[in-house]
Amino acid sequence: MASSTSSSLSCTKTIDPSYVAPKLLIIMVGLPARGKSYIVRKLARYLNWLQYESRVFNVGERRRVAAHIERSGEKPVEKCLYPRPFSSSAAFFDPTNPDLVSVRERIALETLEELLDWLSGQESSSVGILDATNSTLKRRQTLLSHIRRKAGTLNEVLLIESCCFDQEILERNFRLKLNGPDYRNQDPDEALKDFRQRVVFYEKSYVPLGEAEEQDKIPYLQTIDVGRKTNTHLIQGFLSTQVVEYMLNFNLSERQIWIFCGGESMDDSVGKIGRRSDLTEDGQRYAASLVSFIHKERERWEQDMQSHRLQNHDSTKLRVSDPAQKEHTLGSQTGKDSPSLLNFCIWTSTMPQAIQTASGFCEERYVKSQMKTLDDLNAGDMAGLTFEEIATLQPAVYAARKQYKLQYRWPGLGGECYLDVIHRLRPIILELERRKDHMLLITHRAVVRVLLSYFLDLRRDDLAEMVIPKNWGFSLEPVSYGIRFGAYSYRPESGTFHLEPNAQSMFFLS
Repeated sequence: MASSTSSSLSCTKTIDPSYVAPKLLIIMVGLPARGKSYIVRKLARYLNWLQYESRVFNVGERRRVAAHIERSGEKPVEKCLYPRPFSSSAAFFDPTNPDLVSVRERIALETLEELLDWLSGQESSSVGILDATNSTLKRRQTLLSHIRRKAGTLNEVLLIESCCFDQEILERNFRLKLNGPDYRNQDPDEALKDFRQRVVFYEKSYVPLGEAEEQDKIPYLQTIDVGRKTNTHLIQGFLSTQVVEYMLNFNLSERQIWIFCGGESMDDSVGKIGRRSDLTEDGQRYAASLVSFIHKERERWEQDMQSHRLQNHDSTKLRVSDPAQKEHTLGSQTGKDSPSLLNFCIWTSTMPQAIQTASGFCEERYVKSQMKTLDDLNAGDMAGLTFEEIATLQPAVYAARKQYKLQYRWPGLGGECYLDVIHRLRPIILELERRKDHMLLITHRAVVRVLLSYFLDLRRDDLAEMVIPKNWGFSLEPVSYGIRFGAYSYRPESGTFHLEPNAQSMFFLS
């Protein structure tokens, strides 16, 4: 783990020294159903998008694989002998049974060993994340001692603890567990009862991060109620600070995020790239249709949320008998954070084709902003040319870009590559994660590719090759375990947008 890695933001074959950073090992901490796996999935997605290769190593998955091997009688590939049988039931997590404690510790150490081998053995690896409860002081000390013996230092370790005291969030997380691999296809009532008992077992021996880690000078980050409060200790190093900044921007608000290209511009109509250009008549019709489409989708979403709240209200009335508690519950459902009262913000690039596409949105209902960050990929000296003209006039440039599309930077003042666009869109991603408002981004195809690569967790090498039709737009609704995604195509003959099934499979069709 002593070697270094880079984010590859340099578009040359040399490493840009300003982005060189040590490798990082993250150890998750927390009771079950506190959102640890939700956090690591989002965190790994973000770091991979920034081109720091990250991988999650889940202890529960290793336990389930071993349980499957035991039940089926299969022989594991590696020698893996455990003293007691496996189970997903609460009894397996009894902290008073020394044999089961030993089994769980061994599974955790084997998972950690796999992580360490990957982190030290892969030149491109940057961040390894151990996803497990690690809720006792003894377990954490065992893991850290193992890391110290193998790596010789703990300078590249960060502990992240997720705490949750919000009973509404906890109850929702408990029920989500019923759809997970441990309880799928089981009776919901029995499964929920079993999982609650599992949590009780963990709570008996749970020791939050704090004094012991501070005495040992171990860096940690503690997030409470999904970002309501954050505590940090001894955070240092480039990657760790990137992690902390991202973690400060979490929220679980239900909201819509829409991403569209601007309408057809004069340059678009003749295939020219990279310049500021006004809309054509077709582009203006597209812009008018977009206003109508978003307005209807906003109304539909608000109606769905209103119906959902009424259902919750009816079920709450049956449960709540105390008048003060009833008033508090209803107030929490209809306050300023109520989804139907969210702002709807429109961000456009500063280029005319994007600004004009948004011009039909009523400023009394939509909050508009122009951001240079959302401008198209700068084509440098090639701006204003078609790709056919570039191939004829600058064949070396055309060939180099085709071969290294992700990293190739257009020549000339201000010329960019896709990695440059990733770097400048980083504040946009953080703001989209932080915001509780509905958002509509009107931008350009290169920017759309980069944004979608983050939300859909696409591989780096796929980013620049995505086929994004000019007249398509995308909806992204954050949910508990990822993103609810939709793609919509514009039909000029009817002036309407239509949902496209299986859109992701079409992104890489030539």
